[in-house]
Amino acid sequence: MKLFNHRSVVADRDRATQKIAFTLVLASLLASGLELVNIHPVSARSVTTVDTQISQLFPHPDSRASNLPPRVERAVLQDASRRSGVPVNRLRIVQASPRTFSNACQFNFGEVCTFEYRPIQGWEVIVQADRRQRWRYHVNRTGTQIAVEPGRSDSATLPAPARNAVLRDAAQQSGLPINALQITRVQARTFSNPCEFNFGERCTREYRPIEGWEVTVQGRGQSWSYHVSRSSYQVVLDPRTGGTSVNLPVVVQQAILRDAAWRSGQPPVSLQIIEATPQTFGNPCIFNFGTVCTREYRPIEGYRVVVQVRRQEWAYHVDRTGSRVVLDPSVRIANPGFRWFR
Repeated sequence: MKLFNHRSVVADRDRATQKIAFTLVLASLLASGLELVNIHPVSARSVTTVDTQISQLFPHPDSRASNLPPRVERAVLQDASRRSGVPVNRLRIVQASPRTFSNACQFNFGEVCTFEYRPIQGWEVIVQADRRQRWRYHVNRTGTQIAVEPGRSDSATLPAPARNAVLRDAAQQSGLPINALQITRVQARTFSNPCEFNFGERCTREYRPIEGWEVTVQGRGQSWSYHVSRSSYQVVLDPRTGGTSVNLPVVVQQAILRDAAWRSGQPPVSLQIIEATPQTFGNPCIFNFGTVCTREYRPIEGYRVVVQVRRQEWAYHVDRTGSRVVLDPSVRIANPGFRWFR
């Protein structure tokens, strides 16, 4: 009695399929007029001809698509030129592959997308200006929809209004005159959404892009990192950079010192604020020192403040008005039962 061997049946079927495919390719080559007689010995010319014919039948998906419409090519190159300041004649498309994007979210480079199927036919295009500048685009068939992958690209071009706005803010933060400050680094960048633009630590993955720049300013041993929007020249300071210590409004100082005195049992005059940095908290959960938070974007503008309490450093989150004050729950209070005043 013979046992049924499923694997051998599948293998036989695959071999049969391969034979049929080869026969079809061979028939196509013969129909196109390719001479296959006198092929012994095989000449280099005939092999090259066969390879060329086969490559035309089965083009490599990563090769630059010769069918990329001129209007699509122009739209992509013009966008890259506007983004980088590099003339169109110095840009080149190094790759263009036809692609079907499952939905608008995938087309717009969404990192986490729904599974709905609302296809967009188009291309994935790579544009290069030099060895360091490269952009990846998603484009629909007509070139009317263009999405660039969020990321960074080098650019030394910063419009005068944006430059002045950054230097004015850095001078205000540092107390230094503008002529003592220097912009040392400029990068063109597409920020995925307003949360990312505002240096949110935990952001939603929605795609609401903001075109702009990432700018670094230095002066007398300090440095500041900024995000600047291209449309309105809005300036946002990175709260994590070293030179971001600010003078807190009096009402905010009083609110924090009052809370620290109440918790520690120390008189307010014995407490000292040693660090204060402006910060945009992504949502109330982050403001309240939540370790696992949702990614919704409901920003709270405020400060991160560190208070010296005896030999401890207490970290606070406080809003701009001083009406909401939250102590880092990881702080160990020496005398939690004692209260100086409230």
